Amino acid sequence: MSTAARVTLVTGGARRVGAAIVRACAARGDSVVIHASSSIAEAEALADALRQLGGQAAVVRGDLSEATTPARVVHDAVQCFGRLDVLINSAATFVQADLMAITPAQWDSSFAVNSRAPFFAAQAAAHVMQEGGVIVNIADHLAFETMPNLVAHAAAKASLVHITRTLARALAPRIRVNAVAPGLVSAPEDFTADQEARFLRGVPLGRAGNASDVANAVCWLIDAPYVTGAIVPVDGGRGVAR
Repeated sequence: MSTAARVTLVTGGARRVGAAIVRACAARGDSVVIHASSSIAEAEALADALRQLGGQAAVVRGDLSEATTPARVVHDAVQCFGRLDVLINSAATFVQADLMAITPAQWDSSFAVNSRAPFFAAQAAAHVMQEGGVIVNIADHLAFETMPNLVAHAAAKASLVHITRTLARALAPRIRVNAVAPGLVSAPEDFTADQEARFLRGVPLGRAGNASDVANAVCWLIDAPYVTGAIVPVDGGRGVAR
């Protein structure tokens, strides 16, 4: 498959890490479909900017917490450019709650977006992708850690790791499925400076990463023909320091 022929769908592609992935894929010559839920203005602005640079970009909308939306988003993406070659499941929600106070609604919200939606988007994509299709999930270093106030988020991302490995086995050799597990590359918007400093004390490289670090890892996985079922940490070494 030539790079110029690729059509790539990025869920949660309007902002932050998702937008960095969109830009990286567009820079490679992909036609990109930017999914957004509430950040439609940002998605449209990003698509317009890419078109002005000579690229092809479209926007699809959908609330991934709704059970039928992931498959519909994939369908809409195919309608944009006539095919789908790469799916990047980047959309996420970040639930912080005291371990003894978290509610079933918060738990379900985390799993709906962080676990269920990527699975059913991948399921739908597998029905329409040709040989050589690629799926990359954005997991999280928290899938491998225990932080009581982030139990729902971490558990959902751990589920996504399992989903990634299972899909990789089930869809091979036609479709490769991998994941990137970022560390602190785009801090939650409600993170305090003290929280960030305490977190970075456990990072061997001694600093936060940035969204382009994740985007670069995603692009590497797209182009790595003998890699499937991998969970690539982009965490500054935090995983080896635990």
